[in-house]
Amino acid sequence: MGKRIVITVVGIAAMVTLAVGSLMAGPNRFGFSDRIERHMFPEVTTGPAEPAWSPDGQWIAFSMQGDIWKVPAGGGEAIALTQGPAYHFEPDWSPDGRSLALTMDVGGNLEIGVVSSEGGAVRRLANDAAVDLGPVWARDGLSILFVSSRNRGFDILRVSLADGAVTPVATGQGDQIQPAVSPDGATLAFVAPVRNKLGTGGIWTQPLAGGEATLLHYEESEYRMRPRWTPDGQALVYGSDERESNDIAMIATAGGNPFVVTPDLMGEFSPAVSPDGSRVAFISNHSGPMTLYTAPMPGGPRPSWTPVTIASRRMRAPSGRVRVQVLDSGGTAMPARVTVTASDGRSYAPDNGFARVMSITETHYFHTAGEFDVQVPAGQVTITAVRGVEYTPATTTVTVGEGATVPSVVRLARLANLPARGWYSGDTHAHDLHQGRFGLTHRWLFKQSLAEDLHVTNVLIHMDGMRLMGRWQDLTGEPIRESTSTHILQFAEEFRGSLGHIGLLGIKQFRLPLVGGAPNTPYAQVASDVPYLDDARAQGGIAGFMHPYLNRSDAPNGWAGSLIPVDVALGKGDFYDVNSVYSDELASAEMYYRLLNCGFRLAATGGTDNFPDVWRDPPPGTARTYAKVNSALSVPAWLSAIKAGRTFSTNAPVLTLTVNGQEPGAVLTQAGTLQISSEAISIAPFERLEIIANGVVAHRVSPTAGGLSAAFKGTVSLPEGGWVAARVVGGPHPYVGDSYVFAQSSPIYVEHNGRRFVSKADAAFLGEVVDAITVRALRGSWRTSAERDAFANELDQARAVYSRLAK
Repeated sequence: MGKRIVITVVGIAAMVTLAVGSLMAGPNRFGFSDRIERHMFPEVTTGPAEPAWSPDGQWIAFSMQGDIWKVPAGGGEAIALTQGPAYHFEPDWSPDGRSLALTMDVGGNLEIGVVSSEGGAVRRLANDAAVDLGPVWARDGLSILFVSSRNRGFDILRVSLADGAVTPVATGQGDQIQPAVSPDGATLAFVAPVRNKLGTGGIWTQPLAGGEATLLHYEESEYRMRPRWTPDGQALVYGSDERESNDIAMIATAGGNPFVVTPDLMGEFSPAVSPDGSRVAFISNHSGPMTLYTAPMPGGPRPSWTPVTIASRRMRAPSGRVRVQVLDSGGTAMPARVTVTASDGRSYAPDNGFARVMSITETHYFHTAGEFDVQVPAGQVTITAVRGVEYTPATTTVTVGEGATVPSVVRLARLANLPARGWYSGDTHAHDLHQGRFGLTHRWLFKQSLAEDLHVTNVLIHMDGMRLMGRWQDLTGEPIRESTSTHILQFAEEFRGSLGHIGLLGIKQFRLPLVGGAPNTPYAQVASDVPYLDDARAQGGIAGFMHPYLNRSDAPNGWAGSLIPVDVALGKGDFYDVNSVYSDELASAEMYYRLLNCGFRLAATGGTDNFPDVWRDPPPGTARTYAKVNSALSVPAWLSAIKAGRTFSTNAPVLTLTVNGQEPGAVLTQAGTLQISSEAISIAPFERLEIIANGVVAHRVSPTAGGLSAAFKGTVSLPEGGWVAARVVGGPHPYVGDSYVFAQSSPIYVEHNGRRFVSKADAAFLGEVVDAITVRALRGSWRTSAERDAFANELDQARAVYSRLAK
């Protein structure tokens, strides 16, 4: 039976406060910044990582597929020293060669441990609720130095093997990380911040007996330096990003200019010098996954490198293989996201694949083109395949015997076919290179989007600090050559200001600079969004607001970290990413509703903000936009649909809404009683389907079919006009890379006597938000008074808009 509700003029704060409940945004597993968790913390890899030479030079240890392995330095059979259920990383040989220190992911935390060089059980050390990682041996073999978060930031500590006593070694402001002990045991090298400089910091040295630390080298680093001593103690090798492609570099411990050991366009990481000083081991991502190499010291270009070939692998536990096909209903191989969980409780990925994990549920995954083969411990293996939100995820279980190869098929059936109705999914905010260790190319990037069934992927080139995240030459205004008629990837721009980030989609030329309000750079001054929003439109594209708000507030000052209310009041901006991993959907929705309640029209969209070359991150399309295209699919047609408001955003539910038979973006000219129809179907369970009218929950429907489906038919009365939208809210789920299930439609607008609805209460509140933004934005130094006055004029104009609306 239909339901009816009358909506009048109200503010929305009370409604949103009730709706938020216990749902919180928080995509990081350990509670640290995204950069720390994605770049500093160790990762599960399908190829070798963090190589370490044995003291006799005969073996190289490394981490791979969650275990510590050793392989002859010249290549051969790789022998696993550890096994599940824990994951193991960062090996370091003891001085006598009998043991290796390591980092382990066990019990929901990162700990350090020791294992025999012949393999066996791992002895856990320095067990603590804090994160411990990055172990290195003291030269006397009696203790291990490691990095710990026990004092909020990261410090370097020492644990005694005899009694487990933990003592500080290098502490201070910021993070002290990546320790390395000199060959004579007298000096510690490590990475720590450099005052008034960007990045992780520089390489410092400090006497272990006590004394002041000395800065040896600085560059704008991102947790990749990991210095290691040469055997003679005269130099350090480390990872360097000075050439915008991570290389192995070397610098004398007496100081001076560094030398690039591995000049290559792709990335090289984690150097380790052989005990005789003749060769350096490192990993390279030039083929995508990590590959182990050695090169003669002092290095040279790639032709001089020697691959350390892994001819075979000997796992500690009995193992077999599973050969999997992911098929559609017609039996055709289908690209998909896959999770393979073995009998030891760990997840595994194919050799030469890209192992990844979604932090919010710690769900491991990789992407496949449709067929793959993976080595796993013998026993029961569970395989789950997911493809976007229009296919029902499928799971199958097989039993793998020792030495056997078992075939398996996972079939994906359509849940919905939105392209058949003109609705195409896309991501307004994906990224490309982001200082990860996987060698990402256009082909690899497109494979990710195809497996997630993204029809339009906008990959935003930007700057992090003063480092370019992407390639200048990729911005062409045209799809990459790998694109097809149904799946398109095109590069765009993100402007990262200190008061919010702007996405410029469909553009052909950069609007520079790419950053504003960045301390310790030439662009430290607060920057206006307006030139960027205007330039996107001038180039025939659109611009909008990325990851709007991470927290809500009852106070106007709590919303003062973004220029969105200013920009929208000035008539700028075409879309608003309600769905995004790095914001809270319900908080962002609250501001979105306030803006709509002031008569502004803005499309609801979804943009993930993912880092596609790092392992700890959700895939593209985690937050996605569906736009209804009234012609053949193309980037301009898809962007035009967004500009017209024919959209909904989602991370799992497929959401439909009509008001008087009209879809989102439509404008009705007759206020009064409206006929509402809405439906939600989802790959992940949700808690409620809600009809939102003028910022108020007009109707709430609980789902059926195990929480996967809900529908509403009824009426809403808007005697003064306004807008109607729908949304879906749920909890976290392994299929979803964001904090909780959420979808939001753009509104259908309702005019009354030719006028747009305005909530005076919301206009007054947003006016106070602009006041708070003004205080924040205008403080500090400016290059010229003219620039400050121009910015202040924009703020004054926005304030005047809200003052007029509030009256």
